[in-house]
Amino acid sequence: MTTSVDIEDAEGWFSTGIGELGTCFGCGPANPDGLRLRFRKLHDGVTVETHLHPPPFMAGVAGVLHGGIQATVLDEVMGVAAAESLPPGPDRPPCVTAEIAVRYLRPVPMEGHVVARARLERVDGRDLYVRGEIIAADGTQLTTADSRWRQLRARPS
Repeated sequence: MTTSVDIEDAEGWFSTGIGELGTCFGCGPANPDGLRLRFRKLHDGVTVETHLHPPPFMAGVAGVLHGGIQATVLDEVMGVAAAESLPPGPDRPPCVTAEIAVRYLRPVPMEGHVVARARLERVDGRDLYVRGEIIAADGTQLTTADSRWRQLRARPS
């Protein structure tokens, strides 16, 4: 995933799923069946956040967001956190998920909105290590994840 930032709105929310990612299930604005997630950086400048208002068909058991959707939301927000940490530029190679480990701590309720956050923890060569979480309105961690992203090699010109 690479982030080609779409137009940022007045509150700092932006889309990343433009160009070749336009139909991405998680972030693609051109995917009518996708999540169409938008993102923003928090005031610390490194934490990325997204919100999801899950429709009823995304439930696992009654009233709880399906674990696969939780993993997808975390994968997306962690990917944006990884990509946003890379130096900007049109020739920047994208980074892709290499590993993800999700821990389901508490049920994520369907009502209201789901908040997911992620931040880069460290870089080792072309590997970027990112931690993410889905949190409740009171700040309680509901789901956490750790991931490793690999920046692909630049394509020869």
